[in-house]
Amino acid sequence: MSETELLEKPTGPTHAIDTRGLLCPYPFIEAKRVLSELPAGSSVEILTDSEPTATSSIPILCEQNGYTYSSTKDGEIWRLVVHKP
Repeated sequence: MSETELLEKPTGPTHAIDTRGLLCPYPFIEAKRVLSELPAGSSVEILTDSEPTATSSIPILCEQNGYTYSSTKDGEIWRLVVHKP
């Protein structure tokens, strides 16, 4: 693998937010704040146990701002990774 390939390879999230135990709108507000402060190309991992946050609030935030995201669920915990272009 060349140095260029290593540099182009995506890395993990650059920031993490643990909002477990918090109900909407607090996870949304925190995610919005953190993403607004980070430079383009950053990504944020959001942990939440709030289904509305994972299935509605964060997807709406992403749609409104042109972010991409992925989500997985493990038990009662959702893990969302939001990428800021």
